[in-house]
Amino acid sequence: MTTQANVYESTTSFSGLAQRITNAQRIIVTTHRKPDGDAIGSVIGLCRGLQSIGKDATNLFIGPIEHGLRLAAGDCELNILDEVGLPEEEPDLIIVADTGAWSQLEALEKWLRERKEIVIGMDHHTNGDEVAADRVVDTSAAACTQVVMELFEEMGISLGSGRNSVAEALFIGLGTDTGWFRFSNADARCFSDASRLLEHNINRYELYRTLEETARPARMELLQRMLASIEYVGPVAIMCLRSTDFQETNGSSTDLIGLVNTPMVLENIQAAVLITDTDPTVTKISFRSKPSMPGALFPLIDVNKLANNFEGGGHVHAAGARVFSPLEDVKAQLIELLQEL
Repeated sequence: MTTQANVYESTTSFSGLAQRITNAQRIIVTTHRKPDGDAIGSVIGLCRGLQSIGKDATNLFIGPIEHGLRLAAGDCELNILDEVGLPEEEPDLIIVADTGAWSQLEALEKWLRERKEIVIGMDHHTNGDEVAADRVVDTSAAACTQVVMELFEEMGISLGSGRNSVAEALFIGLGTDTGWFRFSNADARCFSDASRLLEHNINRYELYRTLEETARPARMELLQRMLASIEYVGPVAIMCLRSTDFQETNGSSTDLIGLVNTPMVLENIQAAVLITDTDPTVTKISFRSKPSMPGALFPLIDVNKLANNFEGGGHVHAAGARVFSPLEDVKAQLIELLQEL
């Protein structure tokens, strides 16, 4: 099993990445499995921007992709690995965005390792591996699309205007990774970048409507079952959805986007965890936390550190992990860890 690098940080500059891109023509842009809004926005934004300067830039996704994100992709054809397979033509360069973890790139790991000399990375997470020897990692960025935005400033690439623009793709990543600017990572830089993107004639509400209000009925059934499963361990809400829940509701993992946040509305809940096994051989854990308020009974819970116990990772307030153990075993291990906090 791949372990994460002890030090995951930038190894080059934006000018260094720009030079690698300038010297390439055929470019593949990819990201982590089951991409979220930031991953989709980063990859599509990169492809649109690079295509605008004459590069043969193509996206490659490890699915599944949630319905709303497919709609938000607009005129961009999404190349899903399970549907199109690996590229037939050899690329000059591969860009890995919004991740640097082999655990999130398993389906592409062999292909990427065989081409390690042409892989570059762009990320904003605190944990990662040596996926890309040349990479920019900006952990102060609320979303990876902000890192893409800086790269394009370096390269003088236009963000375009309106529907299907580079700016729209970048805004998708920034909006979704900040919970539409509600989360603590929505800092001054975030709002400044959002304001600059909105100047490019983006329909903010239409994007929100497309991404957040186009769910399938199965989502509501899974939400009901998830809430019925809640167990509280101190300030942490633990919820489970088992393979039978997905079978009986005709639901899938793409119906779960954001559901883990639901218990965070409770005053004394500092973190929420959703454990699922849509595939009975793999247990997935989604962690969320919120900043501690002055005078609160419980301190901040760094869910990135919790995820590290399961060889996962992410951010202080949002992280995830995949474990090749039964759900009940994973749940028991998590409860034991929480009782030691």
